[in-house]
Amino acid sequence: MEYGTSYFGVRNRDHAARDLDRFADEGLNAVLHTFSERDRMYYEETMADLVADSAERGFRTYVNPWSVGRVFGGEALSEFVGRNPGACQVTNDGERIAAACFNAPEFREYMREWTEAAAGLGADVLFWDEPHWFIPEWFDQSFPDDAWGCRCEHCRAAFEAEYDREMPREETADVRAFKADSLLEFLREMMALAAETGAENAVCLLPSEDAEHGLTDWETLAVCEDLDVIATDPYWDVFEGADSPESFVGYFSEKVVDLADRQDLRSQIWIQGFRLGPGKADEVRTATRTAVEHGVDSVFMWGYDGCASISSIACAEPDRVWRAYLDEVQAARTRDD
Repeated sequence: MEYGTSYFGVRNRDHAARDLDRFADEGLNAVLHTFSERDRMYYEETMADLVADSAERGFRTYVNPWSVGRVFGGEALSEFVGRNPGACQVTNDGERIAAACFNAPEFREYMREWTEAAAGLGADVLFWDEPHWFIPEWFDQSFPDDAWGCRCEHCRAAFEAEYDREMPREETADVRAFKADSLLEFLREMMALAAETGAENAVCLLPSEDAEHGLTDWETLAVCEDLDVIATDPYWDVFEGADSPESFVGYFSEKVVDLADRQDLRSQIWIQGFRLGPGKADEVRTATRTAVEHGVDSVFMWGYDGCASISSIACAEPDRVWRAYLDEVQAARTRDD
């Protein structure tokens, strides 16, 4: 059983070493290092050192494209979208937005380069974190209720080539299918590149089943040749429609375990450790215990220390949240032994 956390914001090797040591002392055996556009530009060798230091302590190591192109999860800025406006998504009303398009040739090439650099860090797994199309509510501006993306020139041309007609302005069933196919094609290409280097691939889908948030049919991802880990992050306190941590985490834990069992993959669940208000530690315990009891192969928390270092998303009681997660990890490891 794998127990881990995401780790970010620290690029001082000595400081990171102390954190890694306490993670190991607290029962964790895996760590995810964020690898943003900034990290690739300025900290690539440092990141390789941090990955190596993690491996020396016995951690299984993951690396993810933290908010790269603003189409993966994360609290990081994207220089790519500023330098390449022509490679950004366009809404159905023709508004260009600050998020790269999976069908833009410039972004595909950028991501090929990112993948080679990330694999070169020496991590065990490249973690494709929440790949998604334009989600209006994730932007600090107003959009019409029927806004969707992407309808850029690249998407319109690809849609017309596939369906032999112009891409409509309405998000029809064919448009949603096209978006899902485009995302899968993108992931298959990047995962194949990672696999060629010897790295494994994990894809973390948002806990939703629609075209904007990722994929409606998760089976289409699970059957991909180069996928090794299928993951999701049922953050019960931030996603609309979530009932309780037990039911929300339970539903998606069952879903990834079933897919993993049928396709010979490993399953992974992420536990919310950010934007939790006061008195939420028991919910963290419940969520973690629920994932473990459903038989997932891997449990992680986003993120370490209850995200105390990121003030915009820090938990109100980060120490209690972090401790609640670690207590459940230690209890599960005791049962495993």
